[in-house]
Amino acid sequence: MAEDQRAGEHMAEGASETKPARDATQISTRPVSLVTWTLATFDTALFVLLGVLAAHTSGGLADLLAGLNTLVGVAVFCYLWALFVLAVRWVHGRVALDSAGVSTLALHGAAAGSVAGVVFLLGLFVVALVPTLQSGGVRLQAVLLVLLIGVGVAAVVGGVVGLLASLLDIAVYGLAGALLPEAETERVTEPRPR
Repeated sequence: MAEDQRAGEHMAEGASETKPARDATQISTRPVSLVTWTLATFDTALFVLLGVLAAHTSGGLADLLAGLNTLVGVAVFCYLWALFVLAVRWVHGRVALDSAGVSTLALHGAAAGSVAGVVFLLGLFVVALVPTLQSGGVRLQAVLLVLLIGVGVAAVVGGVVGLLASLLDIAVYGLAGALLPEAETERVTEPRPR
């Protein structure tokens, strides 16, 4: 009898862990799950690796590295990693990686990637252009035109990256579940606040 009661409590507890209905403007203060950290770090490292390989094969890696220093490189990587963590967390907060359909996850990944791409571009613009604008070296109208076009391109590129990253995350998560069956018990969605 006591085991039946515990099983009933466990089932009720599991039912309370389903995706909570949240307001879109609500900001989550819950900690990020290990799955989210892991997938976001994997996505970031792979994205940077592919970018470096593309720059190397095109012959532009030496010129790119000559203009950077270690501090700038680490700062850009950390900024990109933070955006990946926030994007993956946003997706995992809305859909469950283990039970949602591929199209749902891909759509959410593309949306999160689009926003992350625009935010990444805006961050680079702020860092690169504010000193130039203050010195009067660039006209504001030209910057706004380039920024307008850049936001559109960044949204499309970010959406494609987010789509591909979400598909890759599904495959990696499924592979991890097949190799480590006990890892399947961890919920990917953020737990409901109590």
